[in-house]
Amino acid sequence: MPTLIVENVPVDVHESLQKRAAARQRSLPEETLHVPKQVLREEERPRPRLPDVVPSEEISAPCDLPRSSQPVAVRAYSGQPRLPDMPPDLEPE
Repeated sequence: MPTLIVENVPVDVHESLQKRAAARQRSLPEETLHVPKQVLREEERPRPRLPDVVPSEEISAPCDLPRSSQPVAVRAYSGQPRLPDMPPDLEPE
């Protein structure tokens, strides 16, 4: 197996690696090898495809949306709008 020697590691990087290794119950060399492995694995994973065009304004829905098969009667009334019911777990006893 090849050997990799890293020299001139900044103190803060070395300390961060030591803390990560201790938190994950690994040795410093194990953690030092784990980090680049993880980065390489993430780079190999395909990224989700973004849309080619991102609309900059609102797009209205088409007027031919499907309708319910059964008509629903709706009554209109004048007055104050009804407030939503309080959830059962918050109702005063």
